Amino acid sequence: MLKAALSAILFTFLIGKPFAQNHYYFWLFGYAASSPDTLFGGSVIDFNEEPPLVYEKDRDMNIDVTMASACDSSGTLQFYTNGISINDTTDQLMVNGDSLNPGEYADSWANSGYFLIMSEIVIPIPGQASKYALFHLKIENHPVFNLAETTLFMTVIDMNLNGGLGEVISKNMPILTDGNFGSVHAVKHANGRDWWVAVVNAQENICRTFLLDVNGLSAPNISDFQPGLCCLPGLNELIFSPDGTKAALYNNTHGLTFLDFDRCSGMFSNPIYKHMPNSDLGGGIAFSQNSRFFYLAYDAETIYQYDLSADDVFASKITVATYDGFHGYYGTRSSFFMMQLGPDGRIYITAPNSIEVLSYIDQPDRLGLGCRVVQHGLHLPNMNGFTCPHYPYYRLGPLDGSPCDTLGLDNHPVAKYRCYQDTSDYLTVEFTDLSTYAPTAWAWDFGDGTESQGTSPMHTFPSGGTYEVCLTVSNQYSSDTFCKTLQLGPSATAGRPAPQLDISVFPNPAQSYTNVRLGGAYLPRNARFTLFTATGQPVHSQRLAAGWGVVPLEGLAPGIYFWEVKDDGRLMGSGKLVRVE
Repeated sequence: MLKAALSAILFTFLIGKPFAQNHYYFWLFGYAASSPDTLFGGSVIDFNEEPPLVYEKDRDMNIDVTMASACDSSGTLQFYTNGISINDTTDQLMVNGDSLNPGEYADSWANSGYFLIMSEIVIPIPGQASKYALFHLKIENHPVFNLAETTLFMTVIDMNLNGGLGEVISKNMPILTDGNFGSVHAVKHANGRDWWVAVVNAQENICRTFLLDVNGLSAPNISDFQPGLCCLPGLNELIFSPDGTKAALYNNTHGLTFLDFDRCSGMFSNPIYKHMPNSDLGGGIAFSQNSRFFYLAYDAETIYQYDLSADDVFASKITVATYDGFHGYYGTRSSFFMMQLGPDGRIYITAPNSIEVLSYIDQPDRLGLGCRVVQHGLHLPNMNGFTCPHYPYYRLGPLDGSPCDTLGLDNHPVAKYRCYQDTSDYLTVEFTDLSTYAPTAWAWDFGDGTESQGTSPMHTFPSGGTYEVCLTVSNQYSSDTFCKTLQLGPSATAGRPAPQLDISVFPNPAQSYTNVRLGGAYLPRNARFTLFTATGQPVHSQRLAAGWGVVPLEGLAPGIYFWEVKDDGRLMGSGKLVRVE
């Protein structure tokens, strides 16, 4: 029995309140690391900052489609995998971290990275802060489906070993075999500690959910799906909403199904289904952080939004983006493919080909076009080969008052927000709530004598200056406060220090485009980014807002340029940019 086999490595969990679970704060991209072309190599998105830091990182491992990583609860990277092997935080092969998913398919992709979307997911093992379970699917030849995900494996990593760099202590343990499985996903059990791990079997038209708890991995619960969904080739993606009450199943050759999910029993129910025409290039699906909205990248050309609070969910469908025709440096399209909800509440979108850009949905919790889809808005330092990181939603506590709320855990809310500055009025700021663990009340103090009880309010400050903006969230158990000092415009309010300005330009060296990141707590009044030749001749200038901005470099000769950022004439930062062919 699986439970018996794993009992030696899984044991008692100390009961306590939920804590910060930043296990998905490092996203890794990039392949062909040994190529002399500067567009190839490793890229990182680090969510420990807002907006996230993006930078180049040399590594031996190529990541092509498959990627999973794990941070500790504070957001420090522990390890990552491309489906072939596991590297530690020093970018070296982890002890016993080779030979994942053994077989001919892995051998053929050994140098590039495993080529299988949504096939790996990392779960912290309940009761053991140092141990992680990696669930991963193996693909191989199949007599009916040509290629199929035939086996679900479990691999266990112990970060206490090898001087804190970790060691694989069990590898490629078969959990399910001889199937035609879709993606693997996971969601917290209603007790707030354990995990449901779910895998769709398209061949049998069922979904199995395994419970990972302190005793190991239980025998699966089995939920039957509609007969019309049986035995189809193509993507079979299953994801859960962040609140754990809903799931979505999408098959890109058949259609879309929404289901209810019971976090106590691990069972699905009440499916509603919509047949959709064949969409071979489509497939990206994601829920908003507030679990109200669902997004589908249907045909690589279109992103739909569905409102799960509507009486007729399918009738609520709105088109929120249509591919704008942008092409990357090598002429590849930046249309829409896979999606992943980020720790910052944004939904990140890859393209169905190799390209150096990502798109993102900036405000997924908002209805309609207010969700703000930013196409090709994030230029990576290197090419991304289809890779979209795949994570569960870690910040889900117990289902208070349910029959399974048995561990004495409570939802103690954690306050957090980010802000978006109106580009036409620098004094108007949108605040996006990122608080977790079931707050029921929100109290904003904008530092100018005004307050709000809205979830994600918009506020206009009376003038430029420095303001300490605090959000307090609470529920029946406790409250938590998160404060950030915002500086609007180049002059600080008398008596208060100005926050340090955080500017970075990436990629650098760059080819057709680069990003300018204006981070920290500075919201500019009238900032401009200007690019100069080595002799001081200005060759490009554009308005710059807080967050990420895209700077076109096409038409500029290769060479060394110098940049500066000024806000109302005040120099805020400067540096060097290399333009290459």
